[in-house]
Amino acid sequence: MKVIVVFDVPVECDWLRTEIRELLKDYGGIFLQYSVYELDLPEKILDRLLEKLEQKLKKCGGRIDVVKPCSRCLKKILVVDTTRL
Repeated sequence: MKVIVVFDVPVECDWLRTEIRELLKDYGGIFLQYSVYELDLPEKILDRLLEKLEQKLKKCGGRIDVVKPCSRCLKKILVVDTTRL
């Protein structure tokens, strides 16, 4: 299942932002933007990841959104990327 993870933590918790990034990378997360990652995981693994993310977030607060686009919606995502020019 492909998901987009977007997170925001308070400025005073920069260390937590780093922990979340590392956890997402450990699960195969692909960096899209500073606090946005794309992952492709089986549902059970995603559930485990969400539990770990929730535990981390409880340390300092913040918000994590997990977007689960359907395959039709995923194909409709438009990307304008000038970094490869």
